[in-house]
Amino acid sequence: MEREGEEPSPSQWLSADRPIRSRSEDELGRRGFSEALADAIRGWSGQESLVIALYGPWGNGKSSVKNMAVEALDQSSPRIRCVEFNPWQMAIRPSLSEAFFDELGIALGKGDLGSEKQRKRTLNTFKRWALRLRGPHDLAKATRNVVGALLILVGLAAFGSAWLHSKTFAFTFGILALVIALLAFTTGLVEATIKLLAAGIDVGQKSINEIKEKLAQDLKRLKTPIVVVLDDLDRLTPQETLEVFQLIKSNADFPNTVYLTICERSIVESNISSVLKVSGSEYLEKIVQVAFDVPLIDIERVRRILFDRLNQLLVGEAVSKHFNTTRWANIFWSGVHAYFSTLRDVNRFVSTLAFQFSSFFVDGAFEVNPIDLIALEVLRLNEPVVYRALQSSKEVLTSHKSNGRDTEEAKQSLNSIVEAGSNNHQNEITEILKHLFPATERAFGGPSYSAEFGARWYRELRVCSPKLFDRYFRLAVNAEELPQATVQKLLAARGDRSELTSILGSLATRGLLVLALEELAICEDELGAEQVEAYLAGIFDTGDKIPETRPAGFEIPIQWRIGFLVQHALEKIEKADARAAALVNAIDVTSGLTMAIEVADILTAKSAEEGSEPFLSGADASDVQAAALRKMEAAASSGALARSPRVASLLHIWHRWGEPGKAAAFAEGMSNTPEGILALLKSLELRSTVRQVGDRAATERYYFQRTDFEPLISLDKLNEKVNALPAETLDEQGNRLVRNFHKMLERRDAGQPDSGPFAFD
Repeated sequence: MEREGEEPSPSQWLSADRPIRSRSEDELGRRGFSEALADAIRGWSGQESLVIALYGPWGNGKSSVKNMAVEALDQSSPRIRCVEFNPWQMAIRPSLSEAFFDELGIALGKGDLGSEKQRKRTLNTFKRWALRLRGPHDLAKATRNVVGALLILVGLAAFGSAWLHSKTFAFTFGILALVIALLAFTTGLVEATIKLLAAGIDVGQKSINEIKEKLAQDLKRLKTPIVVVLDDLDRLTPQETLEVFQLIKSNADFPNTVYLTICERSIVESNISSVLKVSGSEYLEKIVQVAFDVPLIDIERVRRILFDRLNQLLVGEAVSKHFNTTRWANIFWSGVHAYFSTLRDVNRFVSTLAFQFSSFFVDGAFEVNPIDLIALEVLRLNEPVVYRALQSSKEVLTSHKSNGRDTEEAKQSLNSIVEAGSNNHQNEITEILKHLFPATERAFGGPSYSAEFGARWYRELRVCSPKLFDRYFRLAVNAEELPQATVQKLLAARGDRSELTSILGSLATRGLLVLALEELAICEDELGAEQVEAYLAGIFDTGDKIPETRPAGFEIPIQWRIGFLVQHALEKIEKADARAAALVNAIDVTSGLTMAIEVADILTAKSAEEGSEPFLSGADASDVQAAALRKMEAAASSGALARSPRVASLLHIWHRWGEPGKAAAFAEGMSNTPEGILALLKSLELRSTVRQVGDRAATERYYFQRTDFEPLISLDKLNEKVNALPAETLDEQGNRLVRNFHKMLERRDAGQPDSGPFAFD
């Protein structure tokens, strides 16, 4: 069990997917069956061998039941010796018969056969029996190898003759090749022949039946049977399967020997049928005397085990905070449950899931929704084609478009994804997709969800959020995303101006300040009224650090986005005068300038709009403007105003708020230095992007509008000062500013408008 808040270690969950070795590990309640099987074997005392089959499909725990039965036999008194022979795990599969007899001989050597002399005599008899059975098979195999090699070499010799155009050399080459082949390939033939002859010497004295009878008499002296366990027979090739069962058949009438075969019956029967062209079922019935099926798995036990292991992964606030029990029940019973029918399913799944969990822990925070991660991992392991299709279907899975054409196209795409899954699980796949991606429900005939749900799903770290979708498939947090640990610190600092300013400042240096503001906007519902003043001051402190960019197309300017953020925060305060007081105090204390004044301008303008309830009363709006003007004048005196990249915007606000003389005087003062002129021009410059037909990238164009200059400074006077700028002091940007300023004046003198095709450089 994990300690509270501790990240899971993937290594402790990794499973080799091997059967259990001991009855103490039994989790499926099969210990009783395995012990009953061991008791049946222990009590066998027939005059012939007993062949028992334990049947069951792959993954159903056959090997685990076998291991528990073998453990019970090993612990019996007197101890029963078990020989485990797994032909599938053999490194050299062609030597199945040899390995089989070797293992059986080892078991006999350790059995209770009486005196040492008697044991040796029995083993010699067994060896002669084994040689007699193996000899023809080994000889035939060795002969086939030699003939095959000779044919290959003859072909090579013929090819060499045609290539070399020399009969003498070709003959010599062929003879040499044959000699080498004989030396290399007849070793097996010679050994097999010697073994067969050695067996024949004994047969000359005793018939094969006499040897078998002698061996049977010796085996009757065993006090406990020898149990030969043959596992994984359903993993062999058809020919290998037949060979193993022929070995069992050849040795199936010796006393005190029990063969326990473990396999999936249908596979073995099919293998035998494919080789012998007879009924595999009838063939098995002639060999197997007693057959058992592995007890059905109690599916409720499997689910309890799954839930117990998932609960261990869910320990800790970092993961459990986004675990909704109702939602988990809905997604599990509607689809996920169908993929867990065996303990192997559970072990394989939890092993990889633990690794996925560890990948999403960053600084103690969990970066995704655990329910979504579990469901996606179920699809990844069991429906890999569906999972890969999901990766490339972000738009259709997360889009909220609702017109008829979009819905029909989405339905076709989703049906193709579902149809890529297992035929017997397509209903479950559909249900899982609907729970993971609610926006898809309308395509399946369900309800539609508005875009407003997007913020909620993002807060819950759901995969259906477009912002988080890629994270689930990358298995990591992108460098351009905020880790949840950072988000949690940010949200916790909203009532502490100093801490909030510090965090926002750190994010600003990494270019992540805009992302941080988006996180604050998404979680605005959780902001408390008592936090608002400190919250606003912290935003104003760092708002000026946002890089100066001009929005393109329909993008909302950053000052408006922060304005919305501030307005929604102030709405947490019920009384209007308290709202104004919080905003005034934040403006007074902030170390920022531009964002505080521009947001004050936006909110006071909203209060003056006709036809709507004012956000601030007239008196409150005046108090806010007064605070902003105090901030402006202080910045003008300290030089901070002239250094602001948005000095022109601030001067326009100063002008609109009833002090045009002060604004104009400040602009005039800036124009008295080359640095001031260029700073003023830069703050008044406008940018547009244009994309020509066939262009892959947009072109940036810069221009001025004279209406932006006229409230602040005389264009003719400014022109004189611009013309006086030393050419050697102008860099590329400076030259562009001067050039576009002159183009604006040319348009004015020619009677052309400020905007349109004439405006651009």
